[in-house]
Order: sequence, then C-alpha cells, then structure tokens
Amino acid sequence: MSVEVRAVAIDPAGSYLVQAPAGSGKTELLTRRILKLLSVVDEPEEILALTFTRKAAAEMRGRVVDALNMPRPQDPDSHRMDTWLLACEANARSQARGWHLADHPSRLRMMTLDSFTHALARQLPLLSGLGDMPSPSTHVMPLYREAAESAVATLMKRSANKAQAVLLHQDHNMVALIGLLADMLGKRDQWLREVQLHAGDPSGLRAMLEQGLSGIMAQKLDSCAAMIPIEVRGALPPLMQVAGMNLQDPVLGGIDAWPDADVQAITTWQRIADFLLTKSDAAFRKRVDKNAGFPPDKAFLESKQQFQQMLEILSCINGLAARLHELRDLPPEPRFDDGQWQVLEGQLSLLLLANAQLQKLFEQRGEADFIEIALRAMRALEDEHGNPTDLLLRLDYRIHHILVDEFQDTSMLQMRLLRSLTEGWQEGDGSHRTLFMVGDPMQSIYRFRKAEVGLFLLAALNRAGLPQVEALPLVRNFRSSPDIVGWVNRAFSRIFPDQPDILMAAVGYAESKAALSHAGGVHLHVQQGKDVAVEARAVLEVVQRELTIESQRIAVLARSRKHLHGIMQALQEAGIAYRALGILPLHARPEIRLMRALLHALMHPADRASWVALLRAPFCGLDTLALHALLSGDQRPVAEILADGACIARLDEDAQARVGHLRAALCVCIEMAGRVQLRPLLTHAWERLGMPRFSGEDASRNTEAMLSLVEEMDEGGWLRFDLLDERLEKLYAAPDSTEAAARVELLTMHGAKGLQWDVVILPGLGRGTGRGDDPLLAFTEVPVADGIQPFIAVRGAVRSSDTIYGLVRSVEKVRENNELSRLLYVACTRSETSLHLFGHVSEKSGEAGSGSLLRLLLPDAIAGECFGASVHMIEETGSVDAYHRPRLTRMQTLPPMPDADESPADAESEYLWAGPEAAPIGKAVHAALQHVAERGLEHWGEGDSTVELDRARRMLLADGLSGTSLEDAVQRTQAALQKVLSSERGRWLLSGLHDDAHCEWMLSSTHEGMVSHHIVDRSFIGSDGVRWVVDYKTASHQGGDLQAFLNMEVQRHGGQLARYASLLSAREPERVVKTALYFPMMDAWIEVGPAGD
Repeated sequence: MSVEVRAVAIDPAGSYLVQAPAGSGKTELLTRRILKLLSVVDEPEEILALTFTRKAAAEMRGRVVDALNMPRPQDPDSHRMDTWLLACEANARSQARGWHLADHPSRLRMMTLDSFTHALARQLPLLSGLGDMPSPSTHVMPLYREAAESAVATLMKRSANKAQAVLLHQDHNMVALIGLLADMLGKRDQWLREVQLHAGDPSGLRAMLEQGLSGIMAQKLDSCAAMIPIEVRGALPPLMQVAGMNLQDPVLGGIDAWPDADVQAITTWQRIADFLLTKSDAAFRKRVDKNAGFPPDKAFLESKQQFQQMLEILSCINGLAARLHELRDLPPEPRFDDGQWQVLEGQLSLLLLANAQLQKLFEQRGEADFIEIALRAMRALEDEHGNPTDLLLRLDYRIHHILVDEFQDTSMLQMRLLRSLTEGWQEGDGSHRTLFMVGDPMQSIYRFRKAEVGLFLLAALNRAGLPQVEALPLVRNFRSSPDIVGWVNRAFSRIFPDQPDILMAAVGYAESKAALSHAGGVHLHVQQGKDVAVEARAVLEVVQRELTIESQRIAVLARSRKHLHGIMQALQEAGIAYRALGILPLHARPEIRLMRALLHALMHPADRASWVALLRAPFCGLDTLALHALLSGDQRPVAEILADGACIARLDEDAQARVGHLRAALCVCIEMAGRVQLRPLLTHAWERLGMPRFSGEDASRNTEAMLSLVEEMDEGGWLRFDLLDERLEKLYAAPDSTEAAARVELLTMHGAKGLQWDVVILPGLGRGTGRGDDPLLAFTEVPVADGIQPFIAVRGAVRSSDTIYGLVRSVEKVRENNELSRLLYVACTRSETSLHLFGHVSEKSGEAGSGSLLRLLLPDAIAGECFGASVHMIEETGSVDAYHRPRLTRMQTLPPMPDADESPADAESEYLWAGPEAAPIGKAVHAALQHVAERGLEHWGEGDSTVELDRARRMLLADGLSGTSLEDAVQRTQAALQKVLSSERGRWLLSGLHDDAHCEWMLSSTHEGMVSHHIVDRSFIGSDGVRWVVDYKTASHQGGDLQAFLNMEVQRHGGQLARYASLLSAREPERVVKTALYFPMMDAWIEVGPAGD
C-alpha cells in the first residue's frame, strides 16, 4: 500500500495531504516530490517549500542538493535508485533551462514560515505597515507588560466606568490584570482579527462570541447524542413520562419524544442526564427506586424493569456517562448575561488599547515580534476587505507549487497565510498549481506554540478553505523493530480517542506496519511508591547494560527537565559521559555565574557580593583567611579597599600577588564602564583576567551566548540586571561536545520529536507536572463552517457558578489531555531496538497517579501486563541508592553511641594552604579511587580509566578550573590514578576481595548531645581479620626528607584517625582496628598508632 501511495504522492499534477506517522519516511517523500517538481517547472522559484524550523529547512535543502549530486547507486533495487532517477530528471531540466542548481542551490526556495512572512513584509513595507524593516525579536514580554500598563492608564482616563468594572472584577489587583493583558498580547494572532472587525460594533462582537458558544454546546450535544442507540431513544421517553408523573416533574414528564441535538433543547438534555445518572457523579444509576420515579407498586414494575434494561445497555457504552455528565454543566442558553458581558467587553476594550500601545512601542524601539511581522505580512497580501493586493497577484503568478512540512503544527494565522496564497487556485484552470501538505496529527504536541491540530483534520475533510486535496496515508514504519511497532499499535489504539473530534483536538489512531525485521523489545520498569533516587539508579543500570553493545546510541527522554536531574547525577557519579540537550540552565554554569559577577562588579563597584566572587574566582583564588584579613571590619567598597596599599600589605606575599593581578586587569575596565558598549568592555575584562578559554569548547560557547545577550540588552553602556536574569533563565548551556558523550543524550520529549536512537528510556512516567492557576480569561478555538474561530470567556467572581467559563476550561482540559497522549506517542516512537518505560504506582492502590503518563499505559492497578510489554518491578537495594544517599550504619543497640573526642574548633581545610587547584584535584582523586574500588579492581580496565578521566575533567571544570590549570589538574589526577593502579600497595587497598569494604563511609557520633558525621575514605577487613581505616591525602612532597613530611602529616591527621578507630571499635569491640594515611600522589603509606604515633 505504501509503495503505491508514495508513487501517487509525487505526481506533480496532484494536490495531497499525506498523513505520515512516526518512522514512515516523510522527509524522503518530500525530497522526491521536490525533485519531481523540478523536472517539470519552468523556474525553480515556482516551488515554495515551507517548514517550521531553520534546522528542518536546512535539512530539506541539504537532502535535495545531496540527491542532485549523488552517484548512481550500485544496487538497482535500492530505494536510493528511485531517488537517483528523479534527480537525473531534475538535473536534465536544470541543464536544459540553464539553472545550474549544483552551483546555485540558493534558487531552491525552502524556508521557515516565519522567514517567508518576514520576506513578504519586507517587499512592501508601506503596505504591510512596518515601514523600515524592524528587527524580529522573540523576547518581547517586557514590551507586552509596558503596553498593558499604558492601556490600563488610558482606559481609566477615557472611560472610568469600564475601568472600574474591569478592576472591580479583578478585586483591584492591578498586577494580575496587567499580567493577563500581557499574556493575551502574546496570543493576539488568535483573537485580534475578529475583535478588531467588531471594534465599533459591540453587539456584533457579542453575537460572534455567542455564536462560538453555541458551537461548543452543539458539538457537546452532537457527540453525546451520537453515542445513544436508536432502541434506547425510542424506549426512554415513555419511561421518562412515567417517572415525571410520579416525581411531579413537568419537564421530565413532558418529554414525549427523543429530543434533537439542538442547543435550544439543552434543558431537556440536562434533565435526561439527571434522570440517567447518579446525583453528582459521571456514573449511571445503580438503583431504580421511588427516588428515580419508580415506586415499588406493581403498576410500575414493568416500567422499572424496562428502565433497568436501558441503564444496562447504556452502561456498556464506554464514555457515555462522562459525556452526559458534561451536559449538566452547560449554560441553559448560549448567551452571556449582562454582567458577564460588561466585564468581558471591558477586557476586550483593554486588549485593543494594549495592542495599539504595543504598535507604538514597536515603532519606537525598531523591533517587532514574529506575530506582528506575520500580521502585517497578511496586510501586504490582502486589503481590509479581503481583496488580493498587487503583491499577492504577483506571488500568485510566480508560485505554482507549495509544500508544507509538519502541517500538523500549523497555527490559525499560518493557515490564513496559506489561504491567501492559494485563494485563486481552482481545479481545471489550466495553471497546474498544486498544494502538498505532509504531517502527522498523532505527533501534534506544540499547542503552547499555537499549533492547532484541528486544522489538519479540517484540511483532510477539505473544510479548511484551501484547494481540494486528496488524503493519502503512509503506513510502513522504517525505524522501529516489529516488536516495538506492534506494541505501539496495541497501546495507542486504546490510549487515543476512538474518533477524531476537532473541538476537543482529538485524533484517532492510525496503525503502522513494520518495514524492518530486526529484533527489539519494550520493557516497563515499575516501582511501588515514589523514590526518585531508586528510579535514577535503575535507569543507570539500564544505560550501563545497553552501553556494552558497541556503537549503540541511547536517549533518556523526560516530560519535564526536572525529571532528569537525579539521572544526570547518577550518570556523572558513575563516570558516564552524556549530552544534556536544552536541559542545564545557562545561568547555573560556573563560567556564566562568574561572568555575570564580573559585569555587575564593573557596573556597580560598590556591590560587595560580586567583588567577593571575583576574589574567590580561579583567576584570583584568595582563600578564606586572606579574605577575612582583607575585608573584615572594613565596610568600604571592595574596589576601594583593593586600591588601599595599607590593606593589601596585611596579606602574605602570595595573596598580594593574586590581588595585584585582579587590580591590574580591572582598573582600566572600571574607568571604561558606562562609557563604552558592554560587550567589548566585558570581553576585554574577561581576557585580561586570562579567562577567554575558561573550560574548553563548551564553556566558550556558553560565554559567547552570554556576551551576545549582553550585547542585545545593552542600553548605552548599561543594562537592567533583572531583565538579564530573566532572559538567562530561559537559555540553556551548551551540551558536552566530546565524542564520549555522544552515545548518551538527555532531552525533553518535546525536544526529541523528529529524532531517533537505538535505545530510548522514558523515566518519571509516574510523575505529573503540577497544575497552573485558572487564567482570568479562558480562550479556546471553535470549529465553524470554513475553519476555526476564537471564543473567549471571562472568569466569574464566583468560579463555581460561572458555567460559560467552566465550559471553556473543561474543553481546554480535554484538549490538553489529548495532547498528552500524543506526547507519549512521540516519545515511544523514537526507538529503533529497545524501549524502556520507568514509573511508579501507589503503594496502597497499585495505580498510577492521575495526570501522569503512566496512567495512560496503566489505567487500572498494575497486574503485570502492559499491552504485551515485559514488566519488571524495581526493588530498592543498597546498590540502587548508593550514589544518592549517605550510607548510614546502624550501631548495636546495647553499647551507647560513643562520644567524640573533644577537639578544638574545626581545623582549617587541608587544601586552603595548597592553592586553589588542590581542593578540586583532591575531590577528583578521591572520586576516582572510590569508583575503582566499587567497580572492583579485578574488573577495571584501560577503557575504564579513560572514562574516569573524562568524568574527572567534568568535575574539575565544575569546580572552576580552566585553561592550563585545568589541564595540569587532569594530568595530576591521571598520574595519581596510574601510580595507585601500578602499585602493589594501591592495588591491595582497592581490591574487591576484602570483607565488609566501604568507600566514603559515613559514620555518626555524639558529643555533648550534638550529632557529628564522619566520612571514612576507605575501610575493609583484611585476610587477617584486622579492620583497616585508611584516609587518603592528596598532598605531595618535593624535597629530600620524605619521612619528616610524613611525620608532620601524622601529627596533623592522627587525631582524626583516632576518632574513626574509636567509632569502629565501639561497633566491633572484639576486632582489631588499625589506621593509616595513604598518599596517592606519591604511593606513600604510613600506619598511624592509637594516639597518632
């Protein structure tokens, strides 16, 4: 079937809408159609291919260019041969017409819809209303808020009554009102046209909106009425008359025939729903008694039995009770009451004012959002009466073939654009113009970007106002194994709605057929009760197992970014490199925090916190003692203190040199602040501090993003840091670009659309994402005869009594749930060989949480089955959570917890005196030795050491090392690891053959009622039964008297080891406990006696 469909789809004379499910090869189909069109058009510019992202447009262009240049395939039966033959035809046409496409690929018009609308507005700036072309901007929320504030002030001057009504409805919450207006300005492409058309006609606007309300109610009635069997419609009216007579209910008793699905009959339908359902739930009556209208008299026995039979029939119809229950909440008639309309009219007046203020701000700032550019592009195509402009007529002459990729993501404004471009196209007019749209409504997951899947459904019915198209389905899946394809078919044919519903954005499921034959499988991993750490460890174990298969690529896809945090920690601690794509916030990166502190210190020299951050940064590296000596008791600005020679003289020679470097680097920059643009100022300071390559390629990309943002927000040498922070929160750090990280990728389910991996892991399916507040205005789209129109309702002062607002919110809730099902489908169809699903169920009920993705897969309590997937129960074991929880050892109950030896205040860190690199290196070496011991020295190989060093590099990077300091630290860590692994003593220490072995062992003690925690680097019971307690020290010694150095270290740390021995002796009073210091950098070992001897 697919072969025939693909042949039809490239027919250059036909217009088609192709539904292409996941893995069906739609990109190849698009490429072939473009090649076929190139073989028949007079000029390549007659073909316009539109998509939604620059990446997709570039890929489309690349595919076509590659096809035009591809050599003849060796296999004549290969699918590449078909592409090559089409390319040959296109190249022949190119040569005959003198296009030279190989040398001039820019003649191929493949672009995003945003780029196309921008190009339209640029062609006729006066007609479009844009004048000089503004800069497109995606960060306009501050302008939205400013326009909203101005609109409120203007309304209060023009119409105090309207302003008072609006403010009273918001309880005079001006902040909430401005937030509402700003949010609606970001959606004005969905409502502005209709509201502006009735700007001088409030009654017409009200009629238009009430028509939309009537449409919602009518569709609710239609969908419910269609589910009721004909025999029930005929049998129920006489029974309702009997019950109405007994209940003295004239409405129920007056139903002598089944009502039509007419909005005017809504009260009748509501009374029928009350008659059939329990008092307040979406469930059919279980009892038929006098309260239902059938008393126990013999005269009513037959009617009672008939009614029970009707209830049994209706109860077997899945979803009918819920549909009937929804009718109860509909308003009695499709109209606003006067109070509702007064408030709504005031809100809409405010929105028009806010839009007018926004236009002024766009003109003043020389920028515009993409909505504005698209709206004004539409003005360039049609006048205020909807007639085509000269530009549209020229385009109509030039463009003969339009292709739209990912059509399911089309918004209402983009649909208007397509309608305008194809307005004059008619079948049989001899122009040979075609429209080709391809997409998959089952993968429509971008409602937050205003994608309206109902437009795809309307286009399939030829009700979207576009040229007539033939719907073509693709069914073969060229990505996933037969096991995965079969499981997806079984699962989603049940999860998706039975029938498409435009109002509810519901899409029916279309089955796929596997085109490949490789092995694969689906695995469900379920946990009883929620424990994020346990699940993260279980995911880690799957990743480790799948990585043993060479060249296998793995993706971990989550519904929310926060669902990946525990998994990232587990992977990092296990030494597994990964790429987090759009997951890690840019502002959390150390280089960005430091760069922001530097910028703030330059612009605000009195900001003490920023200057302290600079003093502690790697390029200065003052320790806490030096900081205390420099700043304690001195409240002057830090910059002023640094210029005070007497203050600097209090520091030792090393600290003075560090401070001198900072002063020399920044003194000129401070003088320049406020007089030059911020990007060159910040770049100059960054370079003078020696930080241009802070931590390699990834960090350089992060700092470049920061510099670009600063440049964009620069206001004459100054910027607002609150807005900078707001923008930074929406940006994400560059992923790890090393080759080792390429095999494991972490990203959101939304971000995974269009991608594929060998193995896909979906964690956190048992978790929800929380529920937002109800907006002050509820907005939805209603299908009408020629498309979709907006409907807006205002939230009532008493929410429970506002049936219109509640109706709109209920529609939106169903739409959101339907999209959630599609999001799960997208995530499950990314895998080629293995799909792993992770989630938790309630310990009490065994059910998945409401609103979770797992609830879709397991609607009932878990019973070991999930559409044929293998089900594994996740057990909580020590190995599962060792990376995420400190290991606590329960003491014997008879002896009391030992008192810790009294000691002076905490000794200063051993790293303070050793320079800023010592502490990060110490942490990296400790972690490396822990991983070797836990893995087991006997199982450790050369490849493990390579992975460990990659992990160590990331740890050192995160601790702020960079450049030569970073490389030196990595080399020293590597040298320490190699020395230990090649040493007899080191191998004995890390051996996995010891009894009761521990790494980073946390113990607890009490002293004067206070609990203290102690971490032992390494402990085990040797073959002679002795308990060894070993503390690693990464200090090194350069000189002749090594023994003197070791003796000094024993004096420094002997007391600490004695406390460890005391704790363990109390735990095992019969066992001999010995302690020692081990120096990995030197492979030096010294046993420490009971008193530190």
